[in-house]
Amino acid sequence: MKNNIPAQIVSIIKNRIPTQIIPILAVGAVLALVILNMDISSMSQNSHASDAESEKAGSIPRGEHGGWLFSKNDLQVEVKIFETGIPPEFRVYVTDVSGKTVPLDEVGMTIILNRLDRVDEVHFKPVGKYLLGDKIIVEPHSFDVEILAQWKGKTYQWEFSQIEARVELPEEAITNADIAFATVGPAKLNRILRLSGEIGLNEEKVVHIVPRLDGVVIKVFKDLGDRVTEGEVIAILESRELADAKINYLATIKNFNLAKIDLERETLLVKNTALMLDLLEQELDLDKVYRDLKDVQIGKSRELIIPAYAKLKLAKSVYLREKKLFKKGISSESEYLLAEENYKSAEAKYIALREKIAYDGPWTVRQKKRTTEMEQFSLQTARQKLFALGLTRRELNALTNQKEHAFTRHELRSPLKGMIIKKHLTTGEAVKKDDDVFLLADFSDVWVNITIPAKDLKNVRLGQNVLVRDDNLEIETQGKLTYLDSIIDKKTRTVTGRVVIPNPQMRWRPGSFVTVELIIETRTVPLAVSTEAIQTIRDWSVVFVKYGNFFEARPLELGENDGTWVEVLDGLSQGEQYVAHNSFVIKAEIEKSSAVHDH
Repeated sequence: MKNNIPAQIVSIIKNRIPTQIIPILAVGAVLALVILNMDISSMSQNSHASDAESEKAGSIPRGEHGGWLFSKNDLQVEVKIFETGIPPEFRVYVTDVSGKTVPLDEVGMTIILNRLDRVDEVHFKPVGKYLLGDKIIVEPHSFDVEILAQWKGKTYQWEFSQIEARVELPEEAITNADIAFATVGPAKLNRILRLSGEIGLNEEKVVHIVPRLDGVVIKVFKDLGDRVTEGEVIAILESRELADAKINYLATIKNFNLAKIDLERETLLVKNTALMLDLLEQELDLDKVYRDLKDVQIGKSRELIIPAYAKLKLAKSVYLREKKLFKKGISSESEYLLAEENYKSAEAKYIALREKIAYDGPWTVRQKKRTTEMEQFSLQTARQKLFALGLTRRELNALTNQKEHAFTRHELRSPLKGMIIKKHLTTGEAVKKDDDVFLLADFSDVWVNITIPAKDLKNVRLGQNVLVRDDNLEIETQGKLTYLDSIIDKKTRTVTGRVVIPNPQMRWRPGSFVTVELIIETRTVPLAVSTEAIQTIRDWSVVFVKYGNFFEARPLELGENDGTWVEVLDGLSQGEQYVAHNSFVIKAEIEKSSAVHDH
Protein backbone atom coordinates (compact mmCIF):
# COMPACT_ATOMS: atom_id res chain seq x y z
CA MET A 1 0.00 0.00 0.00
CA LYS A 2 2.78 2.47 0.92
CA ASN A 3 4.45 2.07 -2.47
CA ASN A 4 1.26 3.39 -4.10
CA ILE A 5 1.05 6.58 -2.00
CA PRO A 6 2.46 9.67 -3.71
CA ALA A 7 5.45 11.27 -2.05
CA GLN A 8 3.51 14.52 -1.66
CA ILE A 9 0.84 12.79 0.45
CA VAL A 10 3.46 11.06 2.58
CA SER A 11 5.04 14.41 3.23
CA ILE A 12 1.68 15.92 4.23
CA ILE A 13 0.96 13.07 6.64
CA LYS A 14 4.39 13.36 8.21
CA ASN A 15 4.00 17.07 8.66
CA ARG A 16 0.48 16.82 10.18
CA ILE A 17 0.93 13.93 12.64
CA PRO A 18 3.44 14.47 15.44
CA THR A 19 5.96 11.64 15.83
CA GLN A 20 5.06 10.95 19.48
CA ILE A 21 1.38 10.29 18.62
CA ILE A 22 2.10 7.52 16.12
CA PRO A 23 2.96 4.85 18.78
CA ILE A 24 -0.20 5.69 20.76
CA LEU A 25 -2.36 5.22 17.70
CA ALA A 26 -0.70 1.91 16.94
CA VAL A 27 -1.26 0.57 20.48
CA GLY A 28 -4.92 1.67 20.39
CA ALA A 29 -5.51 -0.13 17.11
CA VAL A 30 -3.99 -3.38 18.41
CA LEU A 31 -6.08 -3.31 21.62
CA ALA A 32 -9.27 -2.71 19.65
CA LEU A 33 -8.61 -5.68 17.41
CA VAL A 34 -7.94 -7.98 20.37
CA ILE A 35 -11.07 -6.88 22.29
CA LEU A 36 -13.44 -7.15 19.36
CA ASN A 37 -12.11 -10.51 18.10
CA MET A 38 -12.11 -9.26 14.52
CA ASP A 39 -10.53 -10.43 11.31
CA ILE A 40 -7.41 -8.26 11.38
CA SER A 41 -6.49 -8.58 7.74
CA SER A 42 -9.96 -7.66 6.45
CA MET A 43 -10.30 -4.71 8.84
CA SER A 44 -6.93 -3.37 7.83
CA GLN A 45 -7.80 -3.67 4.19
CA ASN A 46 -10.98 -1.61 4.66
CA SER A 47 -9.17 0.95 6.78
CA HIS A 48 -6.58 1.51 4.02
CA ALA A 49 -9.33 1.72 1.44
CA SER A 50 -10.84 4.64 3.33
CA ASP A 51 -7.38 6.21 3.57
CA ALA A 52 -7.01 6.02 -0.18
CA GLU A 53 -10.39 7.65 -0.78
CA SER A 54 -9.63 10.48 1.65
CA GLU A 55 -6.18 11.02 0.13
CA LYS A 56 -7.78 11.38 -3.28
CA ALA A 57 -9.36 14.64 -2.12
CA GLY A 58 -6.25 15.58 -0.14
CA SER A 59 -4.00 15.18 -3.20
CA ILE A 60 -5.77 17.94 -5.13
CA PRO A 61 -3.88 21.27 -5.20
CA ARG A 62 -5.31 24.13 -3.12
CA GLY A 63 -6.22 27.58 -4.34
CA GLU A 64 -5.70 30.96 -2.70
CA HIS A 65 -9.03 30.61 -0.78
CA GLY A 66 -8.10 27.19 0.57
CA GLY A 67 -10.38 25.27 -1.79
CA TRP A 68 -9.72 22.47 -4.25
CA LEU A 69 -8.16 23.82 -7.45
CA PHE A 70 -9.03 22.36 -10.86
CA SER A 71 -7.73 23.41 -14.27
CA LYS A 72 -8.51 22.31 -17.79
CA ASN A 73 -7.51 24.04 -21.03
CA ASP A 74 -8.13 27.76 -20.48
CA LEU A 75 -10.42 27.53 -17.39
CA GLN A 76 -9.52 27.27 -13.73
CA VAL A 77 -12.01 26.81 -10.84
CA GLU A 78 -11.47 26.72 -7.09
CA VAL A 79 -14.14 24.84 -5.13
CA LYS A 80 -14.41 25.70 -1.44
CA ILE A 81 -16.75 24.38 1.29
CA PHE A 82 -17.10 27.51 3.39
CA GLU A 83 -18.42 26.94 6.95
CA THR A 84 -16.97 29.66 9.11
CA GLY A 85 -19.82 30.99 11.26
CA ILE A 86 -22.49 29.79 8.82
CA PRO A 87 -23.92 26.45 7.67
CA PRO A 88 -21.56 24.78 5.15
CA GLU A 89 -21.95 26.03 1.57
CA PHE A 90 -20.11 25.69 -1.72
CA ARG A 91 -18.26 28.74 -3.04
CA VAL A 92 -16.60 28.50 -6.47
CA TYR A 93 -14.02 31.03 -7.67
CA VAL A 94 -13.57 31.07 -11.48
CA THR A 95 -10.57 32.45 -13.42
CA ASP A 96 -8.79 31.68 -16.64
CA VAL A 97 -5.44 29.85 -16.50
CA SER A 98 -3.58 33.15 -16.19
CA GLY A 99 -5.52 33.97 -13.03
CA LYS A 100 -7.67 36.66 -14.62
CA THR A 101 -11.22 36.79 -13.23
CA VAL A 102 -13.89 35.45 -15.57
CA PRO A 103 -17.31 37.19 -15.66
CA LEU A 104 -19.39 34.94 -13.46
CA ASP A 105 -22.58 35.41 -15.45
CA GLU A 106 -20.82 33.69 -18.39
CA VAL A 107 -20.20 30.52 -16.37
CA GLY A 108 -22.67 27.71 -15.71
CA MET A 109 -21.80 25.55 -12.75
CA THR A 110 -23.30 22.35 -11.25
CA ILE A 111 -21.81 20.09 -8.57
CA ILE A 112 -23.20 16.61 -8.04
CA LEU A 113 -22.59 14.93 -4.68
CA ASN A 114 -22.99 11.15 -4.74
CA ARG A 115 -23.61 10.09 -1.14
CA LEU A 116 -24.26 6.57 0.09
CA ASP A 117 -27.99 7.23 0.54
CA ARG A 118 -28.77 9.87 -2.07
CA VAL A 119 -27.53 12.22 -4.77
CA ASP A 120 -27.46 15.98 -4.09
CA GLU A 121 -27.33 18.36 -7.03
CA VAL A 122 -26.05 21.86 -6.26
CA HIS A 123 -26.64 24.77 -8.64
CA PHE A 124 -24.89 28.13 -8.47
CA LYS A 125 -25.49 31.83 -8.97
CA PRO A 126 -23.07 34.76 -8.93
CA VAL A 127 -22.67 36.48 -5.55
CA GLY A 128 -19.90 39.08 -5.44
CA LYS A 129 -16.58 37.47 -6.44
CA TYR A 130 -17.74 33.86 -6.42
CA LEU A 131 -20.50 31.47 -7.44
CA LEU A 132 -22.67 30.48 -4.44
CA GLY A 133 -24.33 27.03 -4.15
CA ASP A 134 -28.07 26.83 -3.49
CA LYS A 135 -27.89 24.06 -0.84
CA ILE A 136 -26.46 23.61 2.62
CA ILE A 137 -23.79 20.90 2.50
CA VAL A 138 -24.86 18.76 5.42
CA GLU A 139 -22.42 16.69 7.45
CA PRO A 140 -20.70 14.38 7.03
CA HIS A 141 -18.87 15.76 4.03
CA SER A 142 -18.42 12.31 2.59
CA PHE A 143 -19.24 11.91 -1.08
CA ASP A 144 -18.00 11.38 -4.63
CA VAL A 145 -17.99 14.77 -6.35
CA GLU A 146 -18.71 15.58 -9.99
CA ILE A 147 -18.02 19.17 -11.11
CA LEU A 148 -19.66 20.31 -14.34
CA ALA A 149 -18.87 23.76 -15.78
CA GLN A 150 -19.93 25.49 -19.00
CA TRP A 151 -18.03 28.47 -20.39
CA LYS A 152 -17.89 29.91 -23.89
CA GLY A 153 -19.77 26.94 -25.33
CA LYS A 154 -17.40 24.40 -23.82
CA THR A 155 -18.08 21.85 -21.08
CA TYR A 156 -15.57 21.10 -18.35
CA GLN A 157 -15.76 18.14 -15.97
CA TRP A 158 -13.78 17.05 -12.93
CA GLU A 159 -14.33 14.22 -10.42
CA PHE A 160 -12.87 13.45 -7.01
CA SER A 161 -13.81 11.77 -3.71
CA GLN A 162 -14.13 13.44 -0.30
CA ILE A 163 -14.53 10.72 2.32
CA GLU A 164 -14.84 11.14 6.10
CA ALA A 165 -16.51 9.30 9.01
CA ARG A 166 -17.01 6.21 6.86
CA VAL A 167 -15.71 2.63 7.03
CA GLU A 168 -16.36 -0.66 5.26
CA LEU A 169 -16.52 -3.96 7.19
CA PRO A 170 -16.88 -7.49 5.80
CA GLU A 171 -19.75 -9.69 7.01
CA GLU A 172 -17.36 -11.82 9.06
CA ALA A 173 -16.14 -8.80 11.01
CA ILE A 174 -19.74 -7.65 11.65
CA THR A 175 -20.65 -11.07 13.00
CA ASN A 176 -17.53 -11.39 15.15
CA ALA A 177 -18.15 -7.99 16.72
CA ASP A 178 -21.78 -8.92 17.55
CA ILE A 179 -23.03 -5.77 15.82
CA ALA A 180 -26.82 -5.49 15.76
CA PHE A 181 -29.02 -3.16 13.74
CA ALA A 182 -32.33 -1.33 14.17
CA THR A 183 -34.56 0.75 11.95
CA VAL A 184 -35.16 4.46 12.49
CA GLY A 185 -38.82 5.16 13.26
CA PRO A 186 -41.27 6.54 15.82
CA ALA A 187 -40.95 5.68 19.51
CA LYS A 188 -42.59 6.52 22.82
CA LEU A 189 -40.62 8.38 25.49
CA ASN A 190 -41.85 7.93 29.06
CA ARG A 191 -41.48 9.60 32.47
CA ILE A 192 -42.34 7.14 35.30
CA LEU A 193 -43.70 7.32 38.90
CA ARG A 194 -43.38 4.09 40.94
CA LEU A 195 -46.15 3.23 43.43
CA SER A 196 -47.52 0.20 45.31
CA GLY A 197 -50.84 -1.48 44.55
CA GLU A 198 -53.06 -4.44 45.36
CA ILE A 199 -54.96 -6.76 43.02
CA GLY A 200 -58.74 -6.84 43.61
CA LEU A 201 -61.84 -8.23 41.94
CA ASN A 202 -63.40 -6.23 39.15
CA GLU A 203 -66.53 -5.24 41.07
CA GLU A 204 -68.34 -4.50 37.81
CA LYS A 205 -68.08 -8.22 37.01
CA VAL A 206 -69.13 -9.61 40.41
CA VAL A 207 -72.72 -10.90 40.39
CA HIS A 208 -75.05 -11.79 43.29
CA ILE A 209 -77.50 -14.44 42.05
CA VAL A 210 -80.97 -14.47 43.65
CA PRO A 211 -83.96 -16.74 42.78
CA ARG A 212 -86.33 -13.77 42.03
CA LEU A 213 -89.27 -15.86 43.30
CA ASP A 214 -90.13 -18.05 46.26
CA GLY A 215 -89.57 -21.78 45.78
CA VAL A 216 -87.94 -25.03 46.83
CA VAL A 217 -84.51 -26.19 45.59
CA ILE A 218 -84.85 -29.37 43.51
CA LYS A 219 -81.25 -29.75 42.31
CA VAL A 220 -77.86 -27.93 42.56
CA PHE A 221 -75.29 -28.41 39.77
CA LYS A 222 -72.36 -26.21 40.85
CA ASP A 223 -70.13 -25.90 43.91
CA LEU A 224 -67.52 -23.45 45.22
CA GLY A 225 -64.67 -22.84 42.77
CA ASP A 226 -66.55 -24.26 39.79
CA ARG A 227 -66.35 -22.37 36.52
CA VAL A 228 -69.56 -21.52 34.71
CA THR A 229 -70.41 -20.14 31.29
CA GLU A 230 -72.94 -17.44 30.53
CA GLY A 231 -76.47 -18.89 30.53
CA GLU A 232 -75.47 -22.21 32.14
CA VAL A 233 -78.02 -23.79 34.53
CA ILE A 234 -76.56 -23.88 38.06
CA ALA A 235 -79.67 -24.92 40.05
CA ILE A 236 -83.36 -25.87 39.58
CA LEU A 237 -86.24 -24.60 41.78
CA GLU A 238 -89.94 -25.41 41.94
CA SER A 239 -92.28 -22.41 42.24
CA ARG A 240 -96.09 -21.95 42.16
CA GLU A 241 -95.61 -18.25 41.47
CA LEU A 242 -93.84 -19.12 38.22
CA ALA A 243 -96.70 -21.42 37.14
CA ASP A 244 -99.23 -18.57 37.60
CA ALA A 245 -97.10 -16.25 35.50
CA LYS A 246 -96.73 -18.82 32.71
CA ILE A 247 -100.50 -19.53 32.58
CA ASN A 248 -101.27 -15.82 32.44
CA TYR A 249 -98.78 -15.42 29.60
CA LEU A 250 -100.39 -18.22 27.56
CA ALA A 251 -103.87 -16.72 28.10
CA THR A 252 -102.76 -13.30 26.87
CA ILE A 253 -101.25 -14.93 23.77
CA LYS A 254 -104.67 -16.39 22.87
CA ASN A 255 -106.51 -13.11 23.53
CA PHE A 256 -104.04 -11.22 21.39
CA ASN A 257 -104.29 -13.68 18.52
CA LEU A 258 -108.13 -13.46 18.55
CA ALA A 259 -108.04 -9.69 18.57
CA LYS A 260 -105.54 -9.69 15.75
CA ILE A 261 -107.68 -12.01 13.60
CA ASP A 262 -110.79 -9.89 14.28
CA LEU A 263 -108.92 -6.75 13.25
CA GLU A 264 -107.67 -8.35 10.04
CA ARG A 265 -111.23 -9.46 9.09
CA GLU A 266 -112.74 -6.05 9.82
CA THR A 267 -109.99 -4.36 7.78
CA LEU A 268 -110.81 -6.65 4.85
CA LEU A 269 -114.56 -5.88 5.12
CA VAL A 270 -113.94 -2.15 5.10
CA LYS A 271 -111.69 -2.47 2.08
CA ASN A 272 -114.33 -4.51 0.19
CA THR A 273 -117.11 -2.13 1.26
CA ALA A 274 -115.15 0.73 -0.29
CA LEU A 275 -114.96 -1.31 -3.50
CA MET A 276 -118.74 -1.85 -3.40
CA LEU A 277 -119.39 1.87 -2.90
CA ASP A 278 -117.15 2.68 -5.87
CA LEU A 279 -119.17 0.31 -8.07
CA LEU A 280 -122.46 1.81 -6.91
CA GLU A 281 -121.11 5.28 -7.56
CA GLN A 282 -120.85 4.32 -11.24
CA GLU A 283 -124.68 3.71 -11.33
CA LEU A 284 -124.21 0.30 -12.90
CA ASP A 285 -126.99 -2.13 -13.59
CA LEU A 286 -127.96 -4.22 -10.56
CA ASP A 287 -127.17 -7.45 -12.31
CA LYS A 288 -123.61 -6.29 -13.01
CA VAL A 289 -123.18 -5.12 -9.41
CA TYR A 290 -124.37 -8.55 -8.19
CA ARG A 291 -121.94 -10.31 -10.49
CA ASP A 292 -118.93 -8.14 -9.48
CA LEU A 293 -119.59 -8.54 -5.74
CA LYS A 294 -120.67 -12.17 -5.75
CA ASP A 295 -117.54 -13.71 -4.13
CA VAL A 296 -116.43 -10.64 -2.15
CA GLN A 297 -116.75 -10.57 1.66
CA ILE A 298 -118.56 -7.37 2.60
CA GLY A 299 -120.72 -8.14 5.61
CA LYS A 300 -123.81 -6.31 6.88
CA SER A 301 -123.20 -3.20 4.78
CA ARG A 302 -124.12 -5.21 1.67
CA GLU A 303 -127.50 -6.07 3.27
CA LEU A 304 -128.17 -2.39 3.92
CA ILE A 305 -126.89 -0.57 0.87
CA ILE A 306 -127.96 -2.85 -2.02
CA PRO A 307 -131.74 -2.63 -1.32
CA ALA A 308 -131.47 1.12 -0.93
CA TYR A 309 -129.61 1.34 -4.21
CA ALA A 310 -132.31 -0.80 -5.93
CA LYS A 311 -135.13 1.42 -4.59
CA LEU A 312 -133.22 4.49 -5.76
CA LYS A 313 -132.81 3.06 -9.23
CA LEU A 314 -136.58 2.18 -9.40
CA ALA A 315 -137.72 5.55 -8.09
CA LYS A 316 -135.48 7.35 -10.55
CA SER A 317 -136.85 5.27 -13.43
CA VAL A 318 -140.48 6.04 -12.45
CA TYR A 319 -139.68 9.72 -12.01
CA LEU A 320 -138.08 10.02 -15.43
CA ARG A 321 -141.00 8.19 -17.05
CA GLU A 322 -143.63 10.38 -15.33
CA LYS A 323 -141.67 13.51 -16.21
CA LYS A 324 -141.68 12.53 -19.85
CA LEU A 325 -145.40 11.68 -19.82
CA PHE A 326 -146.22 14.91 -17.99
CA LYS A 327 -144.47 16.96 -20.63
CA LYS A 328 -146.54 15.20 -23.30
CA GLY A 329 -149.74 15.83 -21.34
CA ILE A 330 -150.41 12.15 -20.88
CA SER A 331 -149.77 12.03 -17.12
CA SER A 332 -151.25 14.38 -14.53
CA GLU A 333 -149.18 16.83 -12.55
CA SER A 334 -149.99 15.10 -9.27
CA GLU A 335 -148.63 11.79 -10.55
CA TYR A 336 -145.48 13.54 -11.74
CA LEU A 337 -144.99 15.30 -8.40
CA LEU A 338 -145.56 12.06 -6.48
CA ALA A 339 -142.95 10.28 -8.58
CA GLU A 340 -140.51 13.16 -8.02
CA GLU A 341 -141.08 13.03 -4.26
CA ASN A 342 -140.50 9.29 -4.13
CA TYR A 343 -137.30 9.70 -6.13
CA LYS A 344 -135.91 12.46 -3.86
CA SER A 345 -136.80 10.47 -0.76
CA ALA A 346 -135.08 7.31 -2.05
CA GLU A 347 -132.04 9.35 -3.03
CA ALA A 348 -131.77 10.96 0.40
CA LYS A 349 -132.08 7.62 2.18
CA TYR A 350 -129.42 6.10 -0.09
CA ILE A 351 -126.96 8.96 0.42
CA ALA A 352 -127.47 8.92 4.19
CA LEU A 353 -126.96 5.17 4.33
CA ARG A 354 -123.87 5.44 2.14
CA GLU A 355 -122.33 8.08 4.40
CA LYS A 356 -123.08 6.00 7.49
CA ILE A 357 -121.45 2.91 6.02
CA ALA A 358 -118.40 4.94 4.88
CA TYR A 359 -117.96 6.25 8.46
CA ASP A 360 -118.89 3.15 10.48
CA GLY A 361 -116.39 0.88 8.72
CA PRO A 362 -113.18 2.83 9.55
CA TRP A 363 -114.54 3.58 13.06
CA THR A 364 -115.03 -0.13 13.70
CA VAL A 365 -111.48 -0.79 12.44
CA ARG A 366 -110.09 1.81 14.85
CA GLN A 367 -111.97 0.24 17.74
CA LYS A 368 -110.72 -3.23 16.93
CA LYS A 369 -107.18 -1.90 16.42
CA ARG A 370 -107.29 -0.36 19.89
CA THR A 371 -108.52 -3.67 21.33
CA THR A 372 -105.66 -5.46 19.57
CA GLU A 373 -103.11 -2.98 20.91
CA MET A 374 -104.40 -3.41 24.46
CA GLU A 375 -104.12 -7.18 24.14
CA GLN A 376 -100.63 -6.78 22.74
CA PHE A 377 -99.70 -4.57 25.69
CA SER A 378 -101.02 -7.21 28.08
CA LEU A 379 -98.96 -9.85 26.26
CA GLN A 380 -95.79 -7.71 26.50
CA THR A 381 -96.40 -7.19 30.21
CA ALA A 382 -96.81 -10.93 30.80
CA ARG A 383 -93.67 -11.63 28.75
CA GLN A 384 -91.57 -9.04 30.64
CA LYS A 385 -92.70 -10.50 33.93
CA LEU A 386 -91.38 -13.91 32.89
CA PHE A 387 -88.11 -12.32 31.75
CA ALA A 388 -87.86 -10.63 35.14
CA LEU A 389 -88.30 -14.02 36.81
CA GLY A 390 -85.28 -15.30 34.88
CA LEU A 391 -86.76 -17.10 31.88
CA THR A 392 -84.80 -16.88 28.64
CA ARG A 393 -86.26 -16.07 25.24
CA ARG A 394 -85.72 -19.66 24.17
CA GLU A 395 -87.70 -20.94 27.16
CA LEU A 396 -90.45 -18.44 26.46
CA ASN A 397 -90.76 -19.56 22.84
CA ALA A 398 -90.98 -23.20 23.95
CA LEU A 399 -93.62 -22.47 26.60
CA THR A 400 -96.60 -23.14 24.32
CA ASN A 401 -95.38 -26.72 23.87
CA GLN A 402 -94.44 -27.24 27.52
CA LYS A 403 -96.22 -29.87 29.53
CA GLU A 404 -98.44 -28.68 32.36
CA HIS A 405 -96.40 -30.31 35.15
CA ALA A 406 -93.29 -28.34 34.03
CA PHE A 407 -94.94 -24.96 34.64
CA THR A 408 -93.52 -24.86 38.18
CA ARG A 409 -89.92 -25.65 37.10
CA HIS A 410 -87.52 -22.71 37.38
CA GLU A 411 -83.94 -22.95 36.04
CA LEU A 412 -81.46 -20.69 37.83
CA ARG A 413 -78.87 -19.59 35.23
CA SER A 414 -75.51 -17.84 35.37
CA PRO A 415 -75.73 -14.30 33.95
CA LEU A 416 -72.05 -14.24 32.96
CA LYS A 417 -68.93 -16.34 32.51
CA GLY A 418 -66.88 -16.74 35.67
CA MET A 419 -66.25 -18.67 38.88
CA ILE A 420 -68.47 -19.37 41.90
CA ILE A 421 -66.81 -17.83 44.95
CA LYS A 422 -69.76 -18.14 47.40
CA LYS A 423 -72.70 -20.59 47.69
CA HIS A 424 -75.70 -20.48 50.08
CA LEU A 425 -78.22 -23.20 49.09
CA THR A 426 -78.69 -26.98 49.24
CA THR A 427 -81.14 -29.44 47.72
CA GLY A 428 -84.56 -29.38 49.43
CA GLU A 429 -84.05 -25.93 50.94
CA ALA A 430 -86.90 -23.41 50.75
CA VAL A 431 -85.60 -20.08 49.43
CA LYS A 432 -87.11 -16.64 49.17
CA LYS A 433 -87.01 -14.52 46.06
CA ASP A 434 -84.39 -12.13 47.48
CA ASP A 435 -82.04 -14.73 49.04
CA ASP A 436 -78.39 -14.36 47.96
CA VAL A 437 -77.77 -17.97 46.88
CA PHE A 438 -74.61 -17.61 44.73
CA LEU A 439 -71.77 -15.08 44.33
CA LEU A 440 -70.12 -15.23 40.91
CA ALA A 441 -66.99 -13.38 39.72
CA ASP A 442 -65.44 -12.98 36.30
CA PHE A 443 -61.63 -13.11 36.56
CA SER A 444 -60.95 -12.26 32.91
CA ASP A 445 -59.82 -8.85 34.11
CA VAL A 446 -59.08 -7.53 37.60
CA TRP A 447 -58.62 -4.20 39.34
CA VAL A 448 -55.32 -2.86 40.59
CA ASN A 449 -56.01 -0.48 43.48
CA ILE A 450 -53.16 2.03 43.77
CA THR A 451 -52.23 4.15 46.78
CA ILE A 452 -51.13 7.56 45.48
CA PRO A 453 -49.50 10.07 47.90
CA ALA A 454 -51.10 13.50 47.81
CA LYS A 455 -47.77 15.10 46.89
CA ASP A 456 -47.68 13.11 43.63
CA LEU A 457 -51.20 14.01 42.48
CA LYS A 458 -49.83 16.78 40.28
CA ASN A 459 -48.30 14.09 38.07
CA VAL A 460 -51.39 11.87 37.93
CA ARG A 461 -54.37 12.05 35.60
CA LEU A 462 -57.02 9.72 34.26
CA GLY A 463 -56.09 7.77 31.15
CA GLN A 464 -52.38 7.54 31.98
CA ASN A 465 -50.59 4.39 30.87
CA VAL A 466 -49.55 2.09 33.72
CA LEU A 467 -47.18 -0.87 33.97
CA VAL A 468 -48.16 -3.41 36.67
CA ARG A 469 -45.51 -5.85 37.86
CA ASP A 470 -45.59 -8.77 40.31
CA ASP A 471 -41.96 -9.38 41.27
CA ASN A 472 -42.77 -12.65 43.08
CA LEU A 473 -44.42 -14.25 40.04
CA GLU A 474 -42.16 -12.35 37.60
CA ILE A 475 -45.09 -11.20 35.47
CA GLU A 476 -46.09 -7.78 34.19
CA THR A 477 -48.79 -6.21 32.05
CA GLN A 478 -50.03 -2.80 30.94
CA GLY A 479 -53.23 -0.86 31.53
CA LYS A 480 -54.65 2.64 31.95
CA LEU A 481 -55.63 4.63 35.03
CA THR A 482 -59.44 4.48 34.85
CA TYR A 483 -60.42 5.85 38.29
CA LEU A 484 -59.03 8.47 40.67
CA ASP A 485 -60.73 9.18 44.01
CA SER A 486 -61.78 12.78 44.58
CA ILE A 487 -61.14 12.72 48.35
CA ILE A 488 -57.77 12.55 50.13
CA ASP A 489 -57.71 10.17 53.10
CA LYS A 490 -57.25 12.23 56.27
CA LYS A 491 -55.06 9.67 58.03
CA THR A 492 -52.81 8.40 55.25
CA ARG A 493 -52.85 11.55 53.06
CA THR A 494 -53.28 9.34 50.01
CA VAL A 495 -55.75 8.92 47.17
CA THR A 496 -56.92 5.64 45.67
CA GLY A 497 -56.44 5.09 41.96
CA ARG A 498 -57.54 2.13 39.88
CA VAL A 499 -56.27 0.28 36.84
CA VAL A 500 -58.12 -2.48 34.99
CA ILE A 501 -55.75 -5.16 33.65
CA PRO A 502 -56.46 -8.30 31.56
CA ASN A 503 -56.22 -11.64 33.37
CA PRO A 504 -56.99 -14.33 30.76
CA GLN A 505 -54.87 -17.00 32.47
CA MET A 506 -55.91 -15.99 36.01
CA ARG A 507 -52.29 -15.39 37.04
CA TRP A 508 -53.20 -12.12 38.79
CA ARG A 509 -54.83 -13.19 42.08
CA PRO A 510 -56.92 -10.76 44.12
CA GLY A 511 -55.11 -9.85 47.33
CA SER A 512 -51.63 -9.89 45.76
CA PHE A 513 -49.37 -6.85 46.23
CA VAL A 514 -47.79 -5.43 43.08
CA THR A 515 -45.50 -2.64 41.91
CA VAL A 516 -47.11 -0.03 39.70
CA GLU A 517 -45.16 2.18 37.31
CA LEU A 518 -47.32 5.15 36.42
CA ILE A 519 -46.24 6.76 33.18
CA ILE A 520 -46.44 10.45 34.01
CA GLU A 521 -45.96 11.51 30.44
CA THR A 522 -45.75 9.61 27.18
CA ARG A 523 -44.75 11.45 24.09
CA THR A 524 -44.60 9.81 20.70
CA VAL A 525 -41.77 11.20 18.65
CA PRO A 526 -41.65 10.65 14.90
CA LEU A 527 -37.99 9.59 14.90
CA ALA A 528 -35.92 7.98 17.65
CA VAL A 529 -32.90 5.74 18.10
CA SER A 530 -31.73 3.64 21.02
CA THR A 531 -29.50 5.46 23.50
CA GLU A 532 -26.95 2.65 23.20
CA ALA A 533 -26.43 3.55 19.54
CA ILE A 534 -25.23 7.14 20.20
CA GLN A 535 -21.47 7.82 19.87
CA THR A 536 -19.38 11.01 19.72
CA ILE A 537 -17.13 11.94 16.80
CA ARG A 538 -15.51 15.39 16.86
CA ASP A 539 -18.23 17.54 18.40
CA TRP A 540 -21.05 15.50 16.84
CA SER A 541 -23.48 13.10 18.45
CA VAL A 542 -23.76 10.40 15.80
CA VAL A 543 -25.20 7.03 14.92
CA PHE A 544 -23.69 4.81 12.26
CA VAL A 545 -26.01 4.25 9.32
CA LYS A 546 -25.63 1.02 7.34
CA TYR A 547 -25.41 0.95 3.54
CA GLY A 548 -24.53 -2.58 2.48
CA ASN A 549 -21.16 -3.19 4.15
CA PHE A 550 -20.46 0.52 4.50
CA PHE A 551 -21.05 2.39 7.77
CA GLU A 552 -21.17 6.16 7.90
CA ALA A 553 -21.43 8.47 10.91
CA ARG A 554 -24.54 10.60 10.74
CA PRO A 555 -24.43 13.76 12.91
CA LEU A 556 -27.71 14.21 14.76
CA GLU A 557 -29.66 16.95 16.45
CA LEU A 558 -31.09 15.18 19.51
CA GLY A 559 -34.13 15.88 21.67
CA GLU A 560 -35.36 14.22 24.86
CA ASN A 561 -33.88 11.02 26.28
CA ASP A 562 -35.73 8.57 28.59
CA GLY A 563 -32.81 6.20 29.08
CA THR A 564 -34.00 3.76 26.43
CA TRP A 565 -34.82 5.99 23.48
CA VAL A 566 -33.54 9.37 22.38
CA GLU A 567 -35.49 11.65 20.10
CA VAL A 568 -33.94 12.60 16.74
CA LEU A 569 -34.81 16.13 15.62
CA ASP A 570 -32.64 16.16 12.52
CA GLY A 571 -30.11 13.99 10.71
CA LEU A 572 -32.04 10.76 9.98
CA SER A 573 -35.01 9.63 7.92
CA GLN A 574 -37.58 7.02 8.82
CA GLY A 575 -36.70 3.51 7.69
CA GLU A 576 -32.90 3.92 7.70
CA GLN A 577 -30.89 1.13 9.33
CA TYR A 578 -28.40 2.04 12.04
CA VAL A 579 -26.04 0.22 14.41
CA ALA A 580 -27.98 -0.27 17.63
CA HIS A 581 -25.58 -2.54 19.54
CA ASN A 582 -21.78 -2.39 19.82
CA SER A 583 -21.64 0.87 17.87
CA PHE A 584 -18.30 1.69 19.57
CA VAL A 585 -16.71 -0.91 17.26
CA ILE A 586 -17.60 1.18 14.22
CA LYS A 587 -16.32 4.33 15.92
CA ALA A 588 -12.96 2.68 16.61
CA GLU A 589 -12.62 1.60 12.98
CA ILE A 590 -13.50 5.06 11.65
CA GLU A 591 -10.96 6.67 13.96
CA LYS A 592 -8.34 4.20 12.73
CA SER A 593 -9.19 4.90 9.09
CA SER A 594 -7.88 8.51 9.33
CA ALA A 595 -10.80 9.82 7.27
CA VAL A 596 -10.35 13.47 8.21
CA HIS A 597 -12.50 16.55 7.92
CA ASP A 598 -10.25 18.52 5.54
CA HIS A 599 -11.76 20.84 2.95
